[in-house]
Amino acid sequence: MRLYTFTITPNNRKVEAFVRHFDLDVDIHPVSFKDKETQSAAFLAINPMGKVPALTDGDFKLWESNAILTYLATKFPETDALPTDARGRADVDRWLHWQSCHLIPAIGALKTGTETDIATVTPLLRILEQQLTGREYMLGKLSVVDFAISAYLMTKLGRQLDYSACPNVAAWVGRMGSLKGFVATQVKMP
Repeated sequence: MRLYTFTITPNNRKVEAFVRHFDLDVDIHPVSFKDKETQSAAFLAINPMGKVPALTDGDFKLWESNAILTYLATKFPETDALPTDARGRADVDRWLHWQSCHLIPAIGALKTGTETDIATVTPLLRILEQQLTGREYMLGKLSVVDFAISAYLMTKLGRQLDYSACPNVAAWVGRMGSLKGFVATQVKMP
């Protein structure tokens, strides 16, 4: 099994952090953008979008970071990072869709730094704060949801948010950041 990745982005980092946290038997392959590896015929056969992360498992090819996370958690059940019951899986799906449909656009909009953009993120932080009340992790125990969402709050834009009204979120991001997978994927800034 091989993971094609570029650690600096949150979608790549969350998958690589998951692999490293659980010491999964996955070959991590950092792609070379300088060599245009993701535009090569060989890579486009893995992911026709020409993007990372991407995963190969024998002749199976998978792209999209949340799909890769859930596949890995299914393939390696010893991680205990993905519920097996219908309600638990639906809860995971809800949060992964929420991350993709609501959190990513809101964090991405922070690039302009306007009050309107920051105001878009505030209700999302309140939702996370409520979910984390009385819990160390989003679903109670460490899961793919924690990796998927926290990676965005650890970005440069995410670190600039004011978490003073969300102490549960701040503590959770700190816990996630201290996990060995996230420590191992921390990009060293000059």
